[in-house]
Amino acid sequence: MSSTLDASSHLSKYHPDRPDPVIPPFDVANIPDEEIDHPSGNLELLPKSPNEKRMVYPPLILGCSTFGYGIYADDDNVKSSIPLRVVRLAMRCGMNAFDTSPWYHPSEIVLGNALRALSYPRGSYHLITKVGKYGPNSRDHHFDPETVTKSVEKSLKRMGTDYLDVVYLHDLEYILPPPSHIGNPLLSLPSILSSDLSSPTPEETILLNAIATLRTLQKEGKIIHVGIAGYPLPVLLRIALLAKQSTGKGLDVVQSYGHQTIQNDSLSAGYLDALTNEAGVGQVVSAAPLSMGILTTHGGPAWHPGRAYDKLWQATRSAVKLCQEEGTTLEDVSLTYGYRPIYQTQTTNGGIGQKKRVPIVVGCTDLDQLHSTLQKWGKLNNERFVDQEKDAKSKEVEGKVAKLFEDQGVRGWSWACPSDEQRSG
Repeated sequence: MSSTLDASSHLSKYHPDRPDPVIPPFDVANIPDEEIDHPSGNLELLPKSPNEKRMVYPPLILGCSTFGYGIYADDDNVKSSIPLRVVRLAMRCGMNAFDTSPWYHPSEIVLGNALRALSYPRGSYHLITKVGKYGPNSRDHHFDPETVTKSVEKSLKRMGTDYLDVVYLHDLEYILPPPSHIGNPLLSLPSILSSDLSSPTPEETILLNAIATLRTLQKEGKIIHVGIAGYPLPVLLRIALLAKQSTGKGLDVVQSYGHQTIQNDSLSAGYLDALTNEAGVGQVVSAAPLSMGILTTHGGPAWHPGRAYDKLWQATRSAVKLCQEEGTTLEDVSLTYGYRPIYQTQTTNGGIGQKKRVPIVVGCTDLDQLHSTLQKWGKLNNERFVDQEKDAKSKEVEGKVAKLFEDQGVRGWSWACPSDEQRSG
């Protein structure tokens, strides 16, 4: 690894030492507030979570990568009033937690501007952000204490708050040496659980020191909960185990993405229990039930890493056709599967202990998408609206799609992260 340990010599595009662009504040008085800006009935209302600083989040968390240039929405969308209207509708529906990052530039600024304009009490919503990732390649990941501290301070300023509910180390796998994990992560689970925790590698020590820096900021009241976020489940589990081993305390939160989907459910199939009961993680969060868009009819953004693997790409295209033959779409089937509840259940000496639902992070580029997301979740999870006959049909189609992925050899398969190009870029 040529540039990991001296990454501080490279000032990445979104590094906290770089100046912020000037983005005009929202003029809420001149922004439309129409019927579409309000919940369309009780189906779209999420269960209320307490207005306090405990780790109690709504079942759906709004992913704000859609407020970043060129990620999921075009620049005109990001510069419009749509982000404010999406945040406002989310709050009106009880979706009062927002996941962002400096990497989703300028998401933190846009989100902060929206919340300032809307003037909701700070205790009525949760702000979740990240540190360490300031560009697409390995050398753009900076986890030294100085950068971590500067990044948190900048996030506080951008979002106009004196504390952040969660701060993750973002995509920590990018500073670890090759090879990247690839294939079915369940095959690595026994070796990760039995691995030696007494001698962290130099790169792992960098990450443990970064966690310690976040813990210091936590003691200062600037952060409520400390965690890690990334793609490879073996990496997340290994670092969570090391964090517990080195401090005697499990991480507050771990966020996984793309691993509780109809194509890859490795989280619930083994890692959720390991993170909870072996690593002592307080709350596990799952993101990207559409696996960043590859589990859709259009196949997601051009930059999607899964497109580089022909076997996976072709399997998703076959799944699109299967869903069309069943009178539905791959995104509908994937979301229905992804919104089915999973729980982390803490096992104690006396038996089963605390049971927590795993929240799901979803991104919405406009109001229609947010309405659709809330309705899909409500029809599956709100017992007042569940249609048992339709749900049985949905499960039948989900089974067919899951079997297709199994038959084509990609069920439970994860791509390499980072890629060779990202390591050398």
